[in-house]
Amino acid sequence: MDAACVKQSLLDQIENLAEHPELYCQNPGRDFTRKRKLSFSALVSFILNMHGGSMTHEIIDFFLEKGISVSTSAVVQMRDKLKAEVFRALLLGFNKQMEEVSAPKTENGLRILAVDGSDIQIPVNTNDAESFFPGTNGQKPYNLLHMNALYDLKQQIYLDAIIQKRLNCNEHKALIEMVEASPIDNALVMADRG
Repeated sequence: MDAACVKQSLLDQIENLAEHPELYCQNPGRDFTRKRKLSFSALVSFILNMHGGSMTHEIIDFFLEKGISVSTSAVVQMRDKLKAEVFRALLLGFNKQMEEVSAPKTENGLRILAVDGSDIQIPVNTNDAESFFPGTNGQKPYNLLHMNALYDLKQQIYLDAIIQKRLNCNEHKALIEMVEASPIDNALVMADRG
């Protein structure tokens, strides 16, 4: 499968999610109900295409070629309406779509999977008690998230990911949730003792 087909599959999956934005917004029935320049699909595509520049430069790079004029404030306000779950749903749907195109590689009929977690430092937010660490011994305060990822070693792709607030993280619970959400029947799953 070539890159253009993969990209089109991703765009198709974003459009599938856009058919039911109420599942992925903070205020169902209110958010993403009006037709706007910055649609649900455009917002998700924009976030996926960000590459570390300032918000203004990212907006110019993404929307200028589409002939759309969008302010930074509008993007931030629309982004705040999205639930993070939209990206997990996108990952799961995209992987399902890809598996329909080509059968995954196995070893003796088993998918070979690995799961592990990692902390991610995010900007300081003292109001988020579930991720805030005040810092000790002169260390500055910080916030942490914990990402749990399920990876297919033969396909070399991430199959699922769950992000938790660091103070409430539970890798065992995340693994169970990923296994229950997985359509895979036979797999060897490797994990560390954590």
